[in-house]
Amino acid sequence: MKEVLAKKVQEIAPEVVEWRHRIHRNPELSFQEFETSALIEEKLRSFNIDRIRRIGRSGTGICAELYGTGKGPGRCVGIRADIDALPIQEQSGVPYASTKEGIFHGCGHDSHTAILLGTAWLLSEFRHTFSGCVKFFFQHAEEELGGGREFMEAGVLENPHVDGVMALHALPDIYVGEIGVRDDFMTAGVDLLKITVEGKQAHGGYPHYGVDTILAASSIVTALQSLGSRELAPTDCAIVTFGRIEGGISNSYIGGPVHLEGSIRYLRKTTQELFHRRVREIAESVGQGLRAKISVEIIPEMIPTCVDRKWVDRIRRVSADINSVERVLDLPSPAMGGDDYAYFLEKTPGVLFRLGVRSKGGAHCPTHSINFYVDDQAVPIGMEIMAAAALDALGEE
Repeated sequence: MKEVLAKKVQEIAPEVVEWRHRIHRNPELSFQEFETSALIEEKLRSFNIDRIRRIGRSGTGICAELYGTGKGPGRCVGIRADIDALPIQEQSGVPYASTKEGIFHGCGHDSHTAILLGTAWLLSEFRHTFSGCVKFFFQHAEEELGGGREFMEAGVLENPHVDGVMALHALPDIYVGEIGVRDDFMTAGVDLLKITVEGKQAHGGYPHYGVDTILAASSIVTALQSLGSRELAPTDCAIVTFGRIEGGISNSYIGGPVHLEGSIRYLRKTTQELFHRRVREIAESVGQGLRAKISVEIIPEMIPTCVDRKWVDRIRRVSADINSVERVLDLPSPAMGGDDYAYFLEKTPGVLFRLGVRSKGGAHCPTHSINFYVDDQAVPIGMEIMAAAALDALGEE
């Protein structure tokens, strides 16, 4: 079976890579993935997939089901890929670059989509070897967040019940042929943070008559940086990051309202609770010391992505039998970005693993950067791992 699967991967890889290029040239933002989802559905129908349905208010998410005709325990496995792009102007220099101004697949979702299409093609060719069902989740709106919740609201993990899920994500930190795994957290939980600082207006030449909100806001930003380094165990991980400061009056006046916007990123529930409490306490006490009025709003947005050890071991095991996989790396730390695949893992056990996409000798171009790229050689590797892991899970007694 291993040799037959590997041969089939190499046969279809060139066409799947072309699909990836087509998607890359025509990126679409969250909730606007109309051309992308049309292409996905067209290809799925050509594989004789049993059931295809649209998901979400935009109708751009797709859930497809493939039923095996062979023997086996009759399990159900889910595989997820995100399909949306970013509002970034591409400067990667690839010949299949984005044709849309200011929109770019700068996080690798074009490769994720093509890999899942290729995996669906492979499994449709091997449906006679298993019983049960494979569900393919082409999830919209991961970058803006919201697509994962809409998939959960649509009940995609039931009827039939999904026993386990898989997903991969391109990682430019490691090279093509390398796979990255962890046994616990893969991505962080994310809460939005908004702080408003109010004071008293005064002339800049007479600051003692006013309350300086810019001074208070700056002091709050500085003080909150001590949370991760001084109130958290070195073995844990969490950060407070501010990405926007807006306020003030002019170069000659102080005391106008100042608005801070940022995020709290964490891994453990206890850490989240600690940061919620201490962010409020520190911001309010700094404001009180500088006579400013402080309002703090914390909005939970994303939960951490926590994987299942059994499914991680399955990825390790099947990867060891794939010739194009050079090594499986135990990643030293989780990514502190969020991923709404976490909502799938909240409901059923599964795995998120990293696919090395950096060319040998190539530059390191981080995700969400203007020159991010995925080496095409990573696409068939991702397909073979996904298909092999699904067949392993479906055939396990």
